[in-house]
Amino acid sequence: MDKHLAAVIDLVAAFVATITPAALGACVSMAYERGLTWGDRFTRLLVGIAVSYFTTRVIDALLLDDPLLLQSVSFTMGMIAYKATPQLTRNITDIVVTIPGWLAKQWLGKSKDEGQ
Repeated sequence: MDKHLAAVIDLVAAFVATITPAALGACVSMAYERGLTWGDRFTRLLVGIAVSYFTTRVIDALLLDDPLLLQSVSFTMGMIAYKATPQLTRNITDIVVTIPGWLAKQWLGKSKDEGQ
């Protein structure tokens, strides 16, 4: 086998091994949710994986050195992040929606609702 192909396969295997505990945590939370679209499930899964990955790295750097404990933390953080996604999405949407009015007030000296 070509050594470049072997390196790519090793990289993909390491990536999958890294995100698996977080993905499993998010999937466990997903199993109990009813009425979600595939898009909602996919988004929550990605958020669960991303949040879990980064928080696990921080905890690894600061506190833990045991791989089993790190996987447990990753799994748990994946579950928590999955459950927090709807509220986080609403909060971000609420903030983003106010930006145009704030910019208009800053640049034009009046709010968007005041009109001309």
